[in-house]
Amino acid sequence: MKKNILLIITTASLLFTACKKNLLDTQIQQNFSEDLFLNSGPTNLRAFGMGVYDYLPQMNRFGGNALLAGASDEADYARFNNLQRFNAGAWDPFTNPDDVWANYYRGIRHANLFLEKTTDFRKLLVVDTINNKANYVLDVDDFIKLRAEARFLRAFYYMELIKRYGGVPLVKNVINENEAFGVTRSTFQQCVDYIVEQCDSAYTDLANHYINYGIPAGQTIGRGDAGSDNNRLGRIEKPAAVALKLRALLYAASPLNNPSGNVTLWQKAAEAAQQLFTDPNCAHVNFLNSNYRDLFMAQNTTNNLTPRKGANSGIILTRPFQLNSNTFERANYPVGMVNGGEGATCPSQNLVDAFEMRTTGLPIADAASGYDANNPYANRDQRLGWIVVLNGSTMGLNTNNTARIVESFTGGADAIGAKEGATTTGYYLRKLCVENYNLSLAGTRAKAWILMRFAEVLLNYAEAANEAFGPEAKPVLNGTAAVRSAREAINLVRARAGQPAINAGITQTQLRDRIRNERRVELAFEEHRFFDVRRWRIAEQTETTPLAGMRVNVTGPTTFSYQRFTVEPRVFNAKMYLYPIPFSEIAKSNGLITQNPGW
Repeated sequence: MKKNILLIITTASLLFTACKKNLLDTQIQQNFSEDLFLNSGPTNLRAFGMGVYDYLPQMNRFGGNALLAGASDEADYARFNNLQRFNAGAWDPFTNPDDVWANYYRGIRHANLFLEKTTDFRKLLVVDTINNKANYVLDVDDFIKLRAEARFLRAFYYMELIKRYGGVPLVKNVINENEAFGVTRSTFQQCVDYIVEQCDSAYTDLANHYINYGIPAGQTIGRGDAGSDNNRLGRIEKPAAVALKLRALLYAASPLNNPSGNVTLWQKAAEAAQQLFTDPNCAHVNFLNSNYRDLFMAQNTTNNLTPRKGANSGIILTRPFQLNSNTFERANYPVGMVNGGEGATCPSQNLVDAFEMRTTGLPIADAASGYDANNPYANRDQRLGWIVVLNGSTMGLNTNNTARIVESFTGGADAIGAKEGATTTGYYLRKLCVENYNLSLAGTRAKAWILMRFAEVLLNYAEAANEAFGPEAKPVLNGTAAVRSAREAINLVRARAGQPAINAGITQTQLRDRIRNERRVELAFEEHRFFDVRRWRIAEQTETTPLAGMRVNVTGPTTFSYQRFTVEPRVFNAKMYLYPIPFSEIAKSNGLITQNPGW
């Protein structure tokens, strides 16, 4: 997605901004005649539609570049932030640090309004044909796709709502304030059914490809422009609709929402994954980029904004962020750097312990793993060093532009307590950060939050297939034999990281544990862990375990000892599996919108 798409999104956001946090955002303030705007030609209409993208999640939305990982066992957010309410159990219907209700209902209303006002888009576009007849057919084609993208985004926003709140009101068209007072909550399953329906509907009209993903020259893709139109890089394509359907069905099958263990629900999720594996229109995302670190950040000024999209990356959906800023790096780099480093999000020892050994492929708790507590980072899963900044590793540049070695050992420049903003756990965040900044300079890189990628699809399938059919089965799905078994799917993800394959003979329960751990490692800091432990109903164990860190003590010129310690206790109880509905929405609904249990 190029900067001009961001300009279109911003323009539409300014034109269609909610005036207040009213019930389900029924009103939009407009400083123009709606009819005049809608008849002003394709540029403004396109801006109107592109504005629906503006509500996609920003992972650092909590202020101070905090990530939701700091409210799970992945990390500690080292500074004061409202996010800490999750960890202390000090949140309620009035003070939810992640209250996204209003934002997503604004997005849903924006999508509804765009879809309703452009039902006759062919007639609306005709006004521009006097001066632009040659492009009319292309504009019509583009609006067919843009309307499908709006349907997808509406479904995406509902998915973001239901994984937090459970069943929510399904508002499928624009409603006025009086009508809003009469809405009630749909069930979780009804919401999932609607998301699946919208994904299937959108899929039909979405572009196959907007750019060329290494597809042979001469093959017609996207709008038929041979994939050269990078201006559309980042817009929704067919694979996103299938991946979202899979995600919704996976949540529906999970223990939180499927307490009876209905196997049919797991089968439906596996079938959605099979569709993505076998559909030729999704072939360009069936790929695991060999460079895990490069997936999350454009490391030079020539890479596209969606860092590796278009280069066989397996990236399915992103949201751009911080186009001309290095504030995320300044917030997270080690504190010993000149002019920078605040160590905001500090990976936990809980997370570090999840990385297996590289040679044996076994968890470090296994006596046969080869783990050495006196040399704890040796021979570990490579992703540990790709995700977490360890003592003695390099991160950033010195003022003379040489690689800077991190000193998180006691007494070092980046140590716990070295100065305000230092790590609280003994670790700093590497993933999502550009690694080669000299923070005394004003360098920037294009960045994007990755919202969907192929590794998640493989892990979603592995989980669903294991629960439905066991580790080895390749049942008939959608009329054809499964492309791979659950064990084979997880092994694909492991192989990219250089981890040994999980061998045949593993039980369903054992593979379930390995899949859950693989998700924890592979998808760290991508806003999965916080919700995974909830949908698995294990948060009462994982989120009450004290958050741990590692103190690195100097024992010689090149030797260290390692002391695990408790950073802080954490609080979780059963009502926290779902967010509370905002009190304002309960009050304005005259009791028709019911509160979640315990709140």
